[in-house]
Amino acid sequence: MTEEVYDLAIVGGGPAGMSAAVNARARNKDVVIFESGQLVSKVDISPHIRNYLGFSDITGPELAEKFISHIEDENIPVINEKVVKAYPMGDKVMLTTNSENYEAKKLILTVGVNQKAEIDGEADYVGKGVSYCATCDGKLYEGQDVIVISESAHHEEEANFLADVCDTVYYVPQYDEIEHLDDRIDIIEGNPEEIKGEDTVNKVQLDTGEYEVAAAFILRDSVPPSEVVPGLELDGLHIKIDENYETSVDGVYAAGDCAGEPWQLAKAVGEGQLAALKAIRELDK
Repeated sequence: MTEEVYDLAIVGGGPAGMSAAVNARARNKDVVIFESGQLVSKVDISPHIRNYLGFSDITGPELAEKFISHIEDENIPVINEKVVKAYPMGDKVMLTTNSENYEAKKLILTVGVNQKAEIDGEADYVGKGVSYCATCDGKLYEGQDVIVISESAHHEEEANFLADVCDTVYYVPQYDEIEHLDDRIDIIEGNPEEIKGEDTVNKVQLDTGEYEVAAAFILRDSVPPSEVVPGLELDGLHIKIDENYETSVDGVYAAGDCAGEPWQLAKAVGEGQLAALKAIRELDK
C-alpha cells in the first residue's frame, strides 16, 4: 500500500473528473485521478463540439487536448489503474486497484453513465462466480477452469495472472488484436450470451459454444459503481446524490453523467467543480 494519503481521489478521467481535480489543486489540495482507459475519451471521439461556451466550433480531439494540457500544467497525477473497490474507513477511504491500495480523505466518482450488466445472468452471479477483477479474486479458483471476457488488450495482464493460478483459462477477446497473452491461455472466438449456474457459476454460453467453468471474469474499463463502493445507492442508472453531491456513503461524492441527466459536457464540468468544492469544504472543517 502506498504511504501517501491524498486529500481527494477522483475515479474517472472525463470532464467532470478533470474539473474536480483542477479546482481542488487551485485550493492547494493533494489530488489524484484514477483512469484505466483514455483520458476524456468521449470528448476525443466527437467530430465537432458547438455547445461549449467559448468554443463555437471545435473538434473533440482539439478540446480533449486542451483538457489534458490543463491537467498536465497543474501537475495532477493520473494513475492508469482500474479501481475495483473503495471502502470508507472512518475519516479515510481505501481504494483498491488490480495491483495496489491507496488512501484518500474524500472520494469523487465521475465514472460516466452507470454501467449495467450486459450479459444475461451476469448480475445474478456477482460474487458467486462473476468477478470484475482477476488479480483480486483469481486465487479463489486455484486449480479450476475459468473464462475471461475482456474488452481491451490492457486487461491481458490480468488474464496472464490467472494462467499461473487456474487449471484452464479461456479468453474471449471483444477487441481486434491480441498483444501480450500467455501461451497457456486458450483464445476463444465468440460473443458472450449467458452466464449460467445453480448456487454459483458453472457454465458460460457463447454464440460459438458452451464452456464449463467455475468463474467468469468480466474485464471492462470500469466496474459498476455499486460494485466499487458497497452500500452505494442508485437511482435507476445513476448514482443518487443530494444537493451537496454527496452519495449515500460517507466521504463519497459523485458528479457528471453518472449523477444524472442531462449528459452534457458543460453540466459535467460544472458538477465536477461543485463536487470538489463541497468535498473541500468538509475537509477544511
